Amino acid sequence: HNTWDVHFDNIQISEDSVPIGENDSQATIDPENNCKIDFEVTLNIPGDFYEFTVDVVNEGTIDGMIGTLNKTLTINNEIVQEVPDYLNYSITYDDGVEIEENHKVSAGTVETYKVRLEFKTDIEELPQSSTIVTSLEPQYVQADSSAVEVNHPNRLYNVFKEEYNSGSGLVREYTGEHKDSFTKEGTQKIYHWYANTVTYSTIREKNNVIFANHCWKMLRTTDTGGVKLLYSGEVENNQCLDSRGNHVGYSSYRQYISLSENVWYGTDYEYDKNSQLFHLTGDVVQSTWNQGNSQSLIGKYTCASVTENDTCSTLYLIDGYYTSSSAFVMLLKEDSNFIQYGKSVFNPSNNSPAYVGYKYDSRYPTDRIVQKQYINISRYAKTLINKNPISTSDWYSNTIDYNSIASDKYTLIDPFQYGQNDNYQNLVGKYTLFNSSSAYSRFSAYYIVGVDSQYIYYVSLSNGSISPDNLIIYDSIVDNNDGTYSGNGINNVSLIEWFNNYNNYINKYIFSSDQVYYIVTVDKHNYNYILANNKILIAKKRNGLNLQETVTLRYDEWYNDYENYSDYKYTCNSESSVCTEATLKYIVSISASYYMYVSNIYYGSSVSWDGEKYNLVDTIGVENYDDIEQLSSHHYICRNASGSKECTEVAFIYRYHTLDALYYLILKNGITDPSQALNTLLTNNTYDSLMKRNIEAWYKKYLLSYDN
Repeated sequence: HNTWDVHFDNIQISEDSVPIGENDSQATIDPENNCKIDFEVTLNIPGDFYEFTVDVVNEGTIDGMIGTLNKTLTINNEIVQEVPDYLNYSITYDDGVEIEENHKVSAGTVETYKVRLEFKTDIEELPQSSTIVTSLEPQYVQADSSAVEVNHPNRLYNVFKEEYNSGSGLVREYTGEHKDSFTKEGTQKIYHWYANTVTYSTIREKNNVIFANHCWKMLRTTDTGGVKLLYSGEVENNQCLDSRGNHVGYSSYRQYISLSENVWYGTDYEYDKNSQLFHLTGDVVQSTWNQGNSQSLIGKYTCASVTENDTCSTLYLIDGYYTSSSAFVMLLKEDSNFIQYGKSVFNPSNNSPAYVGYKYDSRYPTDRIVQKQYINISRYAKTLINKNPISTSDWYSNTIDYNSIASDKYTLIDPFQYGQNDNYQNLVGKYTLFNSSSAYSRFSAYYIVGVDSQYIYYVSLSNGSISPDNLIIYDSIVDNNDGTYSGNGINNVSLIEWFNNYNNYINKYIFSSDQVYYIVTVDKHNYNYILANNKILIAKKRNGLNLQETVTLRYDEWYNDYENYSDYKYTCNSESSVCTEATLKYIVSISASYYMYVSNIYYGSSVSWDGEKYNLVDTIGVENYDDIEQLSSHHYICRNASGSKECTEVAFIYRYHTLDALYYLILKNGITDPSQALNTLLTNNTYDSLMKRNIEAWYKKYLLSYDN
């Protein structure tokens, strides 16, 4: 029987990674989710890095692929959406190939990922040291037609396969019975060198031809003597030397440049071999790159010059969209090698079979719906106390003065120092500026609330404040039914008390402006909270779009008592009891911090076209999202119109993976039969692919003059 088993194993921390600090944590595999890794590190200075490798093992019999590459990055207790400029954060295979969604994880194989987090050295302004919490949690799903075989060109198998496919006869295929996997019958071909009487260098040199100042292999293709030339590297000293393998290469020279100025573009170019300069020809226009006009500029050439008839030694072929002010480009220069063009992707998009063509026509894109989605009860972090390493050179005082010596600055009064053997616990309640000069003054002062064997824990003071505010914490709250709340059981807590007794304040409340914080986790530095004044309405039943047998819960009530609401299946994701077709949700599972739901979707057994829009026929609703028997005959949905039975583009579901995701092909322009769409997609050739444009740019520069 078929089995599914994709998991992480064998984490190895790279040598010279930063050591793990007192409050950090080494990269580990989550024991409850063996496809998740968490770690926390502190990077203090440029050049600091943390790196590890982990094996991705598919011990099942089913091919998998990366559905989504989930990763979160929290820096100094704040979740960030983009990696800051001073950090490098990369997730690759062990040979440097980037990991992307849809990458295939074949049954019976092991791949190794490399994760690296690095404090850059080439930055102008140094940030403070950063404590970074990272969670890596790829979602592996069953491989389908969108799965991408990962290209590892430098691995020996691919070198052999390439030589075999070249037709040189120096590599042969083993055709006997074999198993290339311990868990299933072999599907990969096996190759071997066939060179009984020649050396390796002879194998590399065999059948070389120099034509147009490039190396080629001459391959016989017919019994009548027809031949083809297969590109085989750059000429060195008018020879096809063994070292030419360095020129064939597998890396792309695809780069990006800024095109924010109003520069000139051309549909063609000319190259002067004497001056080694390019200039634009064909349809030449001036334009400023942005998202709106990027598609019309892709495939054109530019010198990135604001002067119309300017020449350049480096010409840029616009290769794809990068940002609203920058484009991916391929570089044409005097020394451009085929490596820059021959390894181009067919097209930057991969959501349609059309895009793997050298030319393509109607795209009919494929996509998927992730059926089950989450509403998270968001947690927020509040930092109360910071820390600094103990230093015998720092000065301290019992009191501070503000604005008496230096304008708007703090100064220590009667400062003193502590030696290495002094009891630093006596510094609690005192002040410091963390400086080795007793006369130093600054805009911020620091009030000490705790000390351990390594660190001083402090609160920052500014704008003349000479003591930190206490925390006002309540045991419970009362809803005043007017949008406000009152607190019961007041606790006036100093930060020294918090540092020593923080566990006493979990599951209590803090008022902040018009928000009510419910404390869910604590430590000596901070607390995490949810917004107790946020509410959600859930229901046991519905009558159409009207919810029935409802209850409205604050987030803290849900957090503490969610298990008692497992019979509640409907919500509008709001406090309303009347949904729209688009907002109606069907709840499928719950926990303290979220509920999982399925959006309102109608499934049709067929579809009709009225000349302007599609209409679903014989529909079933959201409650049938996991009814395999029903879904086996209801394949059509309105993908971009949740809760609708009519749409301008209709999606045909061609497979599902454990009902977590539905994979579909988009039909448009009145086509109702998916086979008709596929026939159009795969048989017409109208548009040039990116690879075709790139290779023709190289061909024009190096080979077109040899057309006679």
